[in-house]
Amino acid sequence: MQKLQITRNSPNHDELVELYKREKRAKLKVRYHALLLMLEFHDCTMVAELVKKSQRTIQLWVNAFNKGGLESIVPNSPPGRPSSLSEEQKAELKADVLTPPRELGYEFSNWEGKSVVHHIKQKFDLELSVRQAQRLLHELGFSLQRPRYKFPKADPEKQKAFLNDFKKVWILSEKMA
Repeated sequence: MQKLQITRNSPNHDELVELYKREKRAKLKVRYHALLLMLEFHDCTMVAELVKKSQRTIQLWVNAFNKGGLESIVPNSPPGRPSSLSEEQKAELKADVLTPPRELGYEFSNWEGKSVVHHIKQKFDLELSVRQAQRLLHELGFSLQRPRYKFPKADPEKQKAFLNDFKKVWILSEKMA
């Protein structure tokens, strides 16, 4: 049986270090780390102990890298449960959420998880949890935003003056401390 080693010369050690540093996904970062350690130590047992994985896992990663390069060690994401809404229903929901709720006959002014759950129940006769509706909104490209209250009688000039005075007092108190 021949010794496990990395036979590819692309990417080189320095490029692999850069990939490791820039990677945000934890699973892929561990795989890059294992490849780096294999390049340095050439010992599967030691690398397995260092990255807290089995020797077989390290062997699989190195063999996959040798055959297919970096693309072959990228972990697959599991498919997950299929969505309760069809693509057409999602498109309708997105169009509805883009219109103000009052135009659709609701008593509330802003879309949020609970209101989307209510709307989906009314329109598609489907029950979702609030968290599920929030994930669905995120999937459709929406993010949570809250309206900011504006004080109608507020004077912007007085607000700026107050902030300037507050900063001066803060700086003086820091110097005295």
